[in-house]
Order: sequence, then C-alpha cells, then structure tokens
Amino acid sequence: GMLEYLQSWKAAAPAAGAIIALVSAIVALFVFHYTRRSNRRRATLDLVMKTLLDESAQKRYSAFKRLIRKDGDPNDCFKLESLAEVQDENAGDRDLVIQQLNTYELISLGVRRGIFDEEFYKRWFHNQFRKDYESSHQLICKVQEKKSSIYCEYSALYRKWCKDGHPDASPGRLKMVWWSLTKNYTKIDEARISEKAR
Repeated sequence: GMLEYLQSWKAAAPAAGAIIALVSAIVALFVFHYTRRSNRRRATLDLVMKTLLDESAQKRYSAFKRLIRKDGDPNDCFKLESLAEVQDENAGDRDLVIQQLNTYELISLGVRRGIFDEEFYKRWFHNQFRKDYESSHQLICKVQEKKSSIYCEYSALYRKWCKDGHPDASPGRLKMVWWSLTKNYTKIDEARISEKAR
C-alpha cells in the first residue's frame, strides 16, 4: 500500500517538477508583462499630466499654435518653412517650433520603443498630433532635405496613425464589413463623418 504509493510518486516526481516549473515560468512572464504595461501607462499618464498642468509648457504650445495660425493666414507672408534656416531675426520663433517638433519626435520614439503606451496616448492626442504634423509638414520636409533622419520617428508615427485612424472614429475593416452585412449603415456613416471631422 504505502510503499507502492511512494514508489509511484517517486516515478511521477520529475514530471510534476517540470509542470510546476512551467507554471511558475508562465506566471512570471504574466507578471513581467503586466508590470511593463502598467509602467508604460504610468509613464504616459505622467507625460499627459505634465503637458496639461505645466504652465510653461502650455505657454510654449500656445505660442507654437500662434505661429501655425500665422502660417495659415493668407494675409500674412510668414511661412513656417522659413524657420528651417537659423537667422538672427527668426531665432525665437524657430526655437519655439523646433522645441515642439522635438517633443513630438521624442514621444514618437518613446512609443516605438515601448516606453509610452501608444493606445493611451493616441486616444488623448490623436487629433492634435496629426494636425500639428500636417501644419508643420513643409518645414519638416525642408529640414529633412538636409538630413533625412530628422523627425523620422514623428513622420513614421504620423503615417501609421493616418493608416490606422483613431480607435473610436476608425473601426477596423472587419467591423465595417460586419456593419455592411447587417445593413447597419448609420454606424458606417458615423465612422466616416467622425474621421473627416478629426
């Protein structure tokens, strides 16, 4: 009885040990993945809160947007791309714009390297991120003529987001096909309007 039970347990012990080791490894990987994801979200939340609450950052961004509006004003001869070259008379404006583009470049690199949570950041800054890129596009092209690696991360993330769209406003192809098959044309129209209104 007891001797047979111990012998059978001895025979099964290596397999049981292997199973326990495998389960332990899976749990460790799950904890590691969860911790990394939590840290990414925390870093992204810190970034967003700093952007929203830092008064000097808000002032710099407002000044950047004033230059964007000036560039878009047909009655003003100022063009953002004129800031590609450093000149005495444009140094202040150039610093403002370059600093904002550098911020977007750093965030884009952080997203690609997994430091920031892309979906979290995208839900909050999708429209601003894309509009600022489009408004600065001529300047970005001008500086990339000299060195193609400048703002390459910002450009790559912009293209990716154009392709993917906003998580809410741009449902995937499968969802659009499903809505089409179920004749849910209202949802399709809403998604298209939302994407155009971005």
